[in-house]
Amino acid sequence: MEQTPEKDEVLIARNNETGQIGAVVGQNPDGTPQMADVKSTPLSEMVKFNKGQNPLEAFIANFMRQAKNPTTFGIFKMSAEDYDALAEPMAEMLNDPETNKAMLEKYRVEAKAAKVPPIDPEKIDWPAIEKDWGIKREDLEKSGALQQMIYNHKSPQLFTVKNYTDGSGDEMKARLSFRTNENGTFSLIPHFVKEKPQLDQPFRGYTFTEEDKEALARTGNLGKVVELADPKTGELQKCLVSVDKLTNEIECVTVKEAFIKPKVANIDLSIDDINYLKTGALIPKQYVELPNGQKFYADLQYNASKRDVAFVNSNLYKELNEQLQPERALRDNWHDENGNPKRLHKWFDIPLDKAKQDAYLAGEKVYVGELKDSRGNTFSAYLQYDPKERKPETTRVYPDRDKVVGIAEESKTQVAVNNEGKTNEATKNVQEPLQRSQTAPKDEAQQKQQRKPKGPKP
Repeated sequence: MEQTPEKDEVLIARNNETGQIGAVVGQNPDGTPQMADVKSTPLSEMVKFNKGQNPLEAFIANFMRQAKNPTTFGIFKMSAEDYDALAEPMAEMLNDPETNKAMLEKYRVEAKAAKVPPIDPEKIDWPAIEKDWGIKREDLEKSGALQQMIYNHKSPQLFTVKNYTDGSGDEMKARLSFRTNENGTFSLIPHFVKEKPQLDQPFRGYTFTEEDKEALARTGNLGKVVELADPKTGELQKCLVSVDKLTNEIECVTVKEAFIKPKVANIDLSIDDINYLKTGALIPKQYVELPNGQKFYADLQYNASKRDVAFVNSNLYKELNEQLQPERALRDNWHDENGNPKRLHKWFDIPLDKAKQDAYLAGEKVYVGELKDSRGNTFSAYLQYDPKERKPETTRVYPDRDKVVGIAEESKTQVAVNNEGKTNEATKNVQEPLQRSQTAPKDEAQQKQQRKPKGPKP
């Protein structure tokens, strides 16, 4: 069936305070519409919004984020092909918007900030999830994954799930997300790790070419828009395709649903930039500054798995990145040349097998072994890569708290004094290591030690 081509739209704006009316030709630094005279501005100079790519949402999002008073402006849209015929009559109606309110209403753009409501954790069927997959709520909370999953994202790391749905209890690695059930509750969906992407098989009716496979291997993204069949209706939809690098799962998002924020890290994106990224193309050689202070050059490209813009091909700018961060290039032993965590073969001089090395690279907490602290107390050592600090971190778990990830509240004074060399005023003269929960001398002997005056003898 021949599909109706998607038409471009344009905007007319009215400043409700000054009465100024104009064709929208861009966006000012403060997010407000940049306007030009309706009568003299040709269609070629106006910002065009394609319904399929829908960068209008980004324009409005930028407007809502930056404009001090968004209600100052009324924004109206029309088909680009109707601009010559309707622009001037609409401008005339906007001179008296109250009188012409009914006629203008169908052209009005509601400037409401789009917010994705989070999933209510209390509506998640936790007993069923534990029964089916062996995953508990506290597992997701302690790892930080739940905070991302309730906003309809996959867990940022892999989890070990046990498949009890078939009675086997087999352990498998998977990223996790939630699915909405008919009764309004939410259940867990594991995205299991595959050995490699299934690129030799058709994906929703689309067959990958050799060029497609090369693009997916190089950046993780197909790099173009393709038509895929909706699994429920069979309707062809324009989509962007990527491969999840952790699971090798092929994922897609329709171009209409692909939302791109007007700011990525330190980079401001124009409407044209957003429009371009939604074609699957990349914007090359961008200087990136992350909130954690990391700086590098990379290409920008939309990633359907992340549902966001990703930084790709940073290895192409190796020389620039080394010049940008000479100190980090000399000191950083934890990352490879592309900025990814290096494989660790041992920790605390304890060898790590391949399974533990893989788990560390996937961002999981890895059990290293049993060790002793500086006071001779035994603890269980766990290793995990910290993406904010960009380095591996050790968690010490003492035997009497082996079910607690991290340091229990009642043990913090003990760990701070025994392991970190800090001073607790109430026990600063006590010579023995502190016990769990101890914040004061435990007996008469320690009380005498604590009362003993310091300083040279007379």
